Amino acid sequence: MMEDVVLHHRLEDSDGLSHLIATTEKLLEPFPRRPPPVFTPWFSDQSARRPPPIRPAKRAPVINAEALKEGVGGTANSPSVVDESASVAAAGVKRSWSVLASKSVRRRSPSLSKGFRRALSVHALHLRQRAKWVIGQDNCGTVRDIEQVWQALSKAARRAGLPTCNANIQRERAEIWVFCDVAYSEQVGRFLKERLQLVGSIGLHVHKLGDVFRL
Repeated sequence: MMEDVVLHHRLEDSDGLSHLIATTEKLLEPFPRRPPPVFTPWFSDQSARRPPPIRPAKRAPVINAEALKEGVGGTANSPSVVDESASVAAAGVKRSWSVLASKSVRRRSPSLSKGFRRALSVHALHLRQRAKWVIGQDNCGTVRDIEQVWQALSKAARRAGLPTCNANIQRERAEIWVFCDVAYSEQVGRFLKERLQLVGSIGLHVHKLGDVFRL
């Protein structure tokens, strides 16, 4: 049975990361190792430039706060998009509603910091791989709650149009998940920190790897 080895290090000691990795590899030489599978996008770069082949025939209906009070979520034959507000949480709604970026966003190749490039190399991440920033209650500070940050994110996403992004709120966890391509994740993370005025650090989470980078 093979187990994964996870290294933890302080962000301020990033210069010693390469030495830590080299030392760990020497200690693990007597043990069998299994390299992680290489991530391969299911679509080619050429197909990414084309519009998706299948699109909904109609846009999702929108209900206002008054309709929400009469019946939350609609019926099985009428999916709905709720106008997010603090009254939604008071009504006991726990479902996660997604907020999508504008289609008119121009995707420019972002500049990556030295620390982020190091994280890409250590975890063998592909630039088209999906990752998510996790915003918790601790990042909201003492004045705001997670619902207020979600409202601010919804407005910011509609105005700024974050590249490759979609997000949802996990009310049972009191967390907000912002998904994006690895290539734009550092740019998106800095936008979240500055525009939402988050406190502390937020972590970039990749499936099966956990937190791979923090801002």
